[in-house]
Amino acid sequence: MRLALPAVCASLLVSAAFAGGSAVAGPALDADKTPRPEQASGEDLDCAKATTDARCHPATAVEAADDVEYGVGLRLRSVWVPKAILELFLVRAEGAQNIGYGVDLTRRRGTSELQLGFEYERINVGEGVWINKNDNVATGSEADYVLSPKHSGHQLGWFTVEFTFINHTEINKTLSVRYGGGLGVGVILGELDHYNIVCNGATNSNPEPGCVPTRFGGTADYSPDPGGETQVAYNLPPVFPVVNAILGLQIKPSDKLTINIEGGIRTLPFVGVSSSYFF
Repeated sequence: MRLALPAVCASLLVSAAFAGGSAVAGPALDADKTPRPEQASGEDLDCAKATTDARCHPATAVEAADDVEYGVGLRLRSVWVPKAILELFLVRAEGAQNIGYGVDLTRRRGTSELQLGFEYERINVGEGVWINKNDNVATGSEADYVLSPKHSGHQLGWFTVEFTFINHTEINKTLSVRYGGGLGVGVILGELDHYNIVCNGATNSNPEPGCVPTRFGGTADYSPDPGGETQVAYNLPPVFPVVNAILGLQIKPSDKLTINIEGGIRTLPFVGVSSSYFF
């Protein structure tokens, strides 16, 4: 019996070596207990022939899901400046709503996207009487009569560049919840013009026609500063930060094509659609 014990041990060591290597690689013994693809599926699968079946190459399938892809896309957004927000700073103002057009360059890996976006928007605010907070036109404060591009001859707009990180929570194979945020920079293009107005017989709550210039059928006088019917451009900053916050849905008609319906903040509130194709 003393001689048999070393023999049994030696036999076990030799068997382990042929089964999966050294004693240190002991977990390899358990690998033999893992069901083969044809056993797990309950069907007779010949991996020598079905070379493209993901069940024959589970590691490769996982790697493919995490491959980095690059895409290019277009976006269309409706951006607006709500009157209620303007009236936090002004007694009276006219809101604005505009359409923006953009291009997206996207790096995708799994359910995450890193997006470089470029967008241009015209900014056409509502033409009319604007009164600064704490001013009272009934007691002599001046008002601004903001001009549309049609009447001023100048178009205000901005061009933005921003990076946005977006993640997706899958609902099913073709539909995901889309959310993310980012930062960028915007450059002001053009100008926004107005008349400085001295109102006649008007109040903050009823500024028309007393704060409307005679050019538009009102009874207001033009301010002596700068004098006469002179358009004045607002002193807007040439560059400003862009802050993104996005929430929406992503539809995937195919693995390479995405359609996004989204809304949120891009310095200003927006809703829009975009689509990208991945290579």
